[in-house]
Amino acid sequence: MDQLDRDLIRILQKDAKRPFTQIAEELNQPDTTIHFRTRRLKENNIVTRFCALLHPDALGYTQSALLHIEIGGHILPDISKDRTQTFAMELAQEEHFLWVAIGSEPMKIHTLVLGTSEDDILQHIEDVKKSPDVVNVSFESLNNIVKGWEISGNPE
Repeated sequence: MDQLDRDLIRILQKDAKRPFTQIAEELNQPDTTIHFRTRRLKENNIVTRFCALLHPDALGYTQSALLHIEIGGHILPDISKDRTQTFAMELAQEEHFLWVAIGSEPMKIHTLVLGTSEDDILQHIEDVKKSPDVVNVSFESLNNIVKGWEISGNPE
């Protein structure tokens, strides 16, 4: 990937519907080059998809919190590690979990959860705690997400 690819990606991230002719003009390149580069970025899975990004408020999500979920309680640590992976994947399928990651500590999941109210957030936390695999959940409410608030849905 060279600088032209990086510049193209930056523009596409701002507006993926922008015509290739406009992008080509801005980057001083032929529009065929922009078309070819975009297709290659998609084929190589550098650009995974073009999608509509939604602001959470549009879906009624006005509250958010960071959750730290610890998985454990299994006889064998490998079972807890495996369950951490599968539980994270289960959370990722839920619309209100915007972001899900497994931490460097092997049995910790970190998530950004969205809710329609403070009570909604607390209900999501209680639902997570109901899992027999979860040994601890801590959270921090967030006042404002400055970057990364867009909801794109789950990739296919």
